[in-house]
Amino acid sequence: MFILGLTGGYCAGKNEVAIILEKCGWRLTDVDELGHAALPLVCDELVDAFGSSILKEDGSIDRKRLGSLVFNDKDRLKKLENIVHPAMLSLLDKEIEKAQQNIIEKLCINAALLYRFPQLDSCDAIIEVRAPIYLRIARAMQRDHLSFDEALNRISSQKDLWRKRSSICVPIYMLWNLQSLDELEADTLQLLKRIEDEIKQKRSFIE
Repeated sequence: MFILGLTGGYCAGKNEVAIILEKCGWRLTDVDELGHAALPLVCDELVDAFGSSILKEDGSIDRKRLGSLVFNDKDRLKKLENIVHPAMLSLLDKEIEKAQQNIIEKLCINAALLYRFPQLDSCDAIIEVRAPIYLRIARAMQRDHLSFDEALNRISSQKDLWRKRSSICVPIYMLWNLQSLDELEADTLQLLKRIEDEIKQKRSFIE
């Protein structure tokens, strides 16, 4: 099985690339969705940490309310991650195991925080989607209706994540998202072929 990691900064175009990969036959595991699925598993711990105001009337976690509490507070964000990430990564391990059992040939792990997760060591290669900051700000303002300063702050908050890149042993391929979706798809397909050829060559050499 090939396992491909997919990551990228806010509004760089990672999810657009994920759609292209799915069209090409890759099984997608979206770690953001696993994070949502993990919330009910740690609901009591979250209420203990952040109070009952994070609950909806039906007793489920109000993600928007929780997000507003932690977004500009590094200590609270760290507390949230310490509670949710172990459950989320446990679900990710189960997804990888399930893919192996079902003999899935190509699995893509789509995760903005991939460089912080131990599962990146399971990847044969990583695609990091990139775009110039001015494009990312423009996309954030149009898509998420943020102000210039809000978009810049959200992008800047991820800087520490990219510093981990140099310590990663898995091959990392940069994919620039500069123009139209058609051009992004063409560049993605070209890069995918290169990655798959290099992985096959590496495996045949090892065998």
